[in-house]
Amino acid sequence: MLSQLRGWLTTAYAALFMVLIFFGSLPVMFVTRSGELPMRLARRIWAPWGMWLAGVDFQVVEKAPLPEGPAVFAANHSSAIDIWAAIAAIPRSVRFIAKAELFRWPIFGWYMRVGGHIPVDRRDHQRAVASLAKAAARVRAGTSLIAFPEGTRSRDNLVHAFKKGPFVIAIQAGVPVVPMAITGAGKVTPKSLLRVHPGPVRVTFGTPVHPSDFPGRDALLREVRRQIIAMDREAGGPGGADEPALAFRGLEGDVGDSPPGR
Repeated sequence: MLSQLRGWLTTAYAALFMVLIFFGSLPVMFVTRSGELPMRLARRIWAPWGMWLAGVDFQVVEKAPLPEGPAVFAANHSSAIDIWAAIAAIPRSVRFIAKAELFRWPIFGWYMRVGGHIPVDRRDHQRAVASLAKAAARVRAGTSLIAFPEGTRSRDNLVHAFKKGPFVIAIQAGVPVVPMAITGAGKVTPKSLLRVHPGPVRVTFGTPVHPSDFPGRDALLREVRRQIIAMDREAGGPGGADEPALAFRGLEGDVGDSPPGR
């Protein structure tokens, strides 16, 4: 009962503060043509306060220095809390790469589009490839991205197969991929339940992986996934699923299924 009540409170907080941040930032966003303000508010207020409300004991560990320029941050995905954890952990302005369907949601979709987040159109292969090329151009221009290459939340907390999209973007943009292991979030908010169970969540940054050091997209993907699985296990997580590293269908890898709390 208590976990369900905390779940509803966390969901209400996530939705209401997202609306407040979006509409409160709109005048500045239209003047500056930038989504920096809402992302700064999300990193300093929305994400930390949301995790506090959920009872998260939050920890960040860096295995290696983060790259100074733009990068693609790739993380495993087992909970809606992952979005807050990623925003709070990365010490710079970032944008999400997300499936285009999310950009059609009321409020959330408007925020994503005006804030400079990047849609990937999955309606057919040609549209998806064009979307990834546009995303790579944005990254080359200096925008760092957060991506969840599994494409959806894991139901068993294991790291499942990765889709190719984020790695195609990194190769085309010529920027490193930073592996991120998010451990414990799936126990705080399981995918199938609107409940919150307070507990520890740890974000571990691995060694940046540059496309030029690997002979192709698949090798880049496998190295990033290998690091994430190893870091997750080191932090007490279950590690990876016994399945191929590369998902055989779909280019996308994205922000996830819904905002935190759902």
